[in-house]
Amino acid sequence: MPRDIAVVMDVAGTILKMYRVAKDIGRDIILKKIVTWELIMEKRGRALVVPQIDPKLIIFCRPDDPLCTLIEGREDGVEISCSSSPISKDEAVSILRRSQAKVRELQEVHQLVLARCPERYQTVGMIVDEDLQEITHSLSTGGVPFPGLQEVLSRLESLGADVYLASGDSMRSLVRLKDYGINPKRVYAVASPRRKQEIVAGLKKDYRRVVMVGDGLNDLYALKAADLSVLTVQQDTRPALELCQVADEIIRDIQELPEIVRAYPRNLLFPPGREKK
Repeated sequence: MPRDIAVVMDVAGTILKMYRVAKDIGRDIILKKIVTWELIMEKRGRALVVPQIDPKLIIFCRPDDPLCTLIEGREDGVEISCSSSPISKDEAVSILRRSQAKVRELQEVHQLVLARCPERYQTVGMIVDEDLQEITHSLSTGGVPFPGLQEVLSRLESLGADVYLASGDSMRSLVRLKDYGINPKRVYAVASPRRKQEIVAGLKKDYRRVVMVGDGLNDLYALKAADLSVLTVQQDTRPALELCQVADEIIRDIQELPEIVRAYPRNLLFPPGREKK
């Protein structure tokens, strides 16, 4: 028998306030407070590659070693989080292996994040370019929970909602959120935009109602697929128009979420059986 309600939440920018730093390796430029999705969508053939690496280990690597040494023996753990056009994992790994980029490119951005978010949620990644056959950007992100997150999760549980996380980040990073009561079995790591959509669609078979909570364009498909879509603008107060158009509810603080879930389905703008545009 279907259970009542599932709440699927993005992580970066949705439940965590993020600080992101990237390096344009070709131009030797540091980019702060970037939106990863926008960097990827600048041109076709780009993909965000997330290696299953503990960021803490990176600072002990030799700066002049090839960046590909970080994935040696860990190729199976390399995942594509999102891409501007289809690119296979095998192709991404091939680009990483042949890249001329050095470990210091990743160390540099990670050290900047460490200085801002010490001992907090951290993850690293690289953008590969299929046309150039090269790593174009190194990235590091750090995050801290938005105020009241623990209470939000507790209130959702008291409402009988099962909370799931669907994130483009690695499981190694996401597992740190278990201290907030998140069930690791309900965490979907390295989830691409289409994968998030599939997760929501799959949960709709097991739950009467599925709520999706996200903040970026990489959540767009999942927001469309959900029974109730909630857009949070706590991190980015100027969200893309497409997100605003598909959202049933827009919130400025994650602490607003439990009341929206409690009021559902009275606040549902799209009645059952009617497709969102």
